[in-house]
Amino acid sequence: MMERQLVRGSITRLAEWKEWTTLIGARDAVVWVNNETREVCVRANGRDWARIEGSQWSDPIGAAYSDWREANNDKRVLLMLETAIDLAMQGIDLGSILRAFAEVKEFRALGSVSTPMCRALTSALVGQ
Repeated sequence: MMERQLVRGSITRLAEWKEWTTLIGARDAVVWVNNETREVCVRANGRDWARIEGSQWSDPIGAAYSDWREANNDKRVLLMLETAIDLAMQGIDLGSILRAFAEVKEFRALGSVSTPMCRALTSALVGQ
C-alpha cells in the first residue's frame, strides 16, 4: 500500500516536472492573437507556425522582434500582463488569455509570488 502511494506521488511529480520543462521560456515566446476568432495562443519563436500562417493571426507584443528578445524577463512578463489586460478589454476571454500565457514559464511563475495571480491562474487552468 505504501509503495503504491509512493509510485503515485512520483508519477505526479514527474508529470509536474515534465509540464514545467515543456513550457516556453519568455525570451522565446511569441503571443499570437486571432481577432476574427478571438483566440490567443503562445508558440516558441520559430516553431509550430503551420497553425499561424495563412490566417488572421497577429503578434500584438512584437515578440518576434529584437526589442522583445533583448529585454529581460521582468519586462517581458510585465508586457504580457499589460497585453492580457488590453486583450481582455477588447473582449477576448481573460480565462483563455491566461491559459495561453501560462504556457510561458516566467508568466506561470507569477502564481508563486502573488496570491491574486495564483488565484487567477488556478481559476483559468483548472476552473477552481
